[in-house]
Amino acid sequence: MAEEQSRKRLKHSHGEVEQATASIDRISELPESILCHILSYLRTNNSVRTSILSRRWRYLWAYVPNLFFHSENQEIVNSVMLLRRVQTINIFRLFHEIECSDYQLQTWVTFATLRNVQKIDLRFLSEEDALPRCLFTCKTLVSMRLRSCGVIPVRRGAVCLPHLTKLHLIYVHFEADESLIHLISGCPVLAELSIQLSHGTVYRNISSPTIKRLMLNFRSHGNGGRSDRLEINTPALEYLKISDSFSEHNKCGMLNSLVQADINLVTDHNIPDYVLYSRSLLEFIDRFCNVKRLKLVLSSCRKFCGEIEEWKEPEQVPKCLLSHLKIVKLVNVKGKKHEFGYIEYLLWNAKVLERMEISYPGSLASKEKIHLLHEISVFRRRSSACQVAFAQAA
Repeated sequence: MAEEQSRKRLKHSHGEVEQATASIDRISELPESILCHILSYLRTNNSVRTSILSRRWRYLWAYVPNLFFHSENQEIVNSVMLLRRVQTINIFRLFHEIECSDYQLQTWVTFATLRNVQKIDLRFLSEEDALPRCLFTCKTLVSMRLRSCGVIPVRRGAVCLPHLTKLHLIYVHFEADESLIHLISGCPVLAELSIQLSHGTVYRNISSPTIKRLMLNFRSHGNGGRSDRLEINTPALEYLKISDSFSEHNKCGMLNSLVQADINLVTDHNIPDYVLYSRSLLEFIDRFCNVKRLKLVLSSCRKFCGEIEEWKEPEQVPKCLLSHLKIVKLVNVKGKKHEFGYIEYLLWNAKVLERMEISYPGSLASKEKIHLLHEISVFRRRSSACQVAFAQAA
């Protein structure tokens, strides 16, 4: 009896091993194209490690179309590039936070551009040296993200990115004030642009007939840098997100295609009075002819939050309030008088408004919260279909 049970256990165990082996074999027997596709989701160093699994896997990593490097040493990066067996790169991601010569970094970027790279994502320690110029004449690029990786060396006529549709610039430096203008003009099919800077740029002109999504964050971080002018001329724009220091020099062309906007304009010590700020904000919104979803951060009026006694309505109501605006989201409302002025104005003038979402900070005292909810609940609403929802900010 004991022998029979032992044979059954042995048979069962052997069956599990055979089943596990069969499972491994089924994966290994997949076509190389599928295995390479699976490996393409891994960081390159992990992809290379699969070479020890079996003879079948030994050189598969060399055919993977994507290269993801994250602070590997120079020898590893150079070896991988040298041993690659395909001449094209779909995605090249280089996050290099190890001390490295600028010549070496530029060599790696040039390596990618010479192999018809389609998507490139760069982040490394260099802040002063210029990126290789070949990066800005790569005919195959469709997406480019540059983060803290040196100076963008762009002059008139130096950019030719005929297929680039997505461009993200995060904490980069420009060779000249006009570099951004020349960069955008060299991208004739650009559809998405995201820019995040922590230092002042004297002149920022965002002009493109093709951009549909635009995300701008130009707020300074205590270093005294603040842009003097912002001009937006993007007639095809459908989505706009902007966080910026307020400036009376902000200009915006008509945005007839815009349907969603997320606005956070911050005041500083240079703003002479709140009336100017509030009217300029509404004049800015007046360019949003067909916006249906609008998000406003009202708590950014730092200087005036505790000083406003009243809010004066502008003479002309923004067009989007009269005919298109359906959803409004107001963030971090604290129950200040100027905030009540904005909210009452929006509720009374938004003729087709369906929903207003108001979030308040978790630090708000119970009495202040009750006062906030009571005051807003009694405001008149032009749209009979409008619902007002309150929620604590996340």
